[in-house]
Amino acid sequence: MTIDKSEIREREKRKRVLFLFKVITFILLLWFSVDLSKKLLPYISFIDNVLKAATFLLSSHIIISLGRLITVRFYLRKKGQDPFRSNFVLGINHIAGILNVLVLVISLMFLFGIDPGEFFTSITIVAAAIALLSKDYITNMINGLIIMFSDQLSLGDTVKIGDQQGKIQDVTLLNMVLVNEEADIVMIPNATILTSQVINYSRQHHKKLTFEFEMSLKPTLEITSLEERLKQVAFSFDKAIVKNTFTLKTTEIKHQTVQLKCQFLMAVSNKAIEKEIRRTINQTIIEIAREN
Repeated sequence: MTIDKSEIREREKRKRVLFLFKVITFILLLWFSVDLSKKLLPYISFIDNVLKAATFLLSSHIIISLGRLITVRFYLRKKGQDPFRSNFVLGINHIAGILNVLVLVISLMFLFGIDPGEFFTSITIVAAAIALLSKDYITNMINGLIIMFSDQLSLGDTVKIGDQQGKIQDVTLLNMVLVNEEADIVMIPNATILTSQVINYSRQHHKKLTFEFEMSLKPTLEITSLEERLKQVAFSFDKAIVKNTFTLKTTEIKHQTVQLKCQFLMAVSNKAIEKEIRRTINQTIIEIAREN
């Protein structure tokens, strides 16, 4: 769900046309509301409630749409040719959607002759109980909005969240949707994202390749020769990697095995080359493990 700036502008044009239609409909409703009330009252006893609900619904929608259009237009103009982060617009759309749902609920109250002020006052205890029961949902919603308005993550970024890695396809009020290398759809709750370690590879100038593996603790195992062999294989991809970033670290020594981590940066962003490097390094690690 990566959206570019031109697509956003086209959508905004359609939304401005819809906004104009709402304004015209609202003006016509105000113009003819008195006449409609007089003519339809003998046939529809609750016509005043219908007109009141429709007037409130349209006027509120117009105000919300106007605020949304102004905010998005200001954001697009401010960005100009700068890097564009479409999740900001996504956040504005979600806030507008929440407000529109609230307006719809209040409009239905007007339709059925319920006073919203008295209604919300009378259900204060019930509302508190509902909020308590749905606190996880509310927390996810708030965290989702925080992520949308953050400049740290954006649609299309390649990230690692906990054990999951993939490209951000969408951010909803409940979760973030990732697409991993196997094209699987992974949904991570927003609350989990803000409490987990997040690595944004798209923010790095060079992509880091990491290989974690174990080797048996045998007399034939020499870390120095292992490092030289892996380095020789990695350096065979001469222009694809940054040579002075190659490292081989011992992360943990156990009773019978030792855990190692090999890392280096790619000089170019190329999926095909990255896949070939990973395959070659992994195959070399397997061969070394068999030899030992």
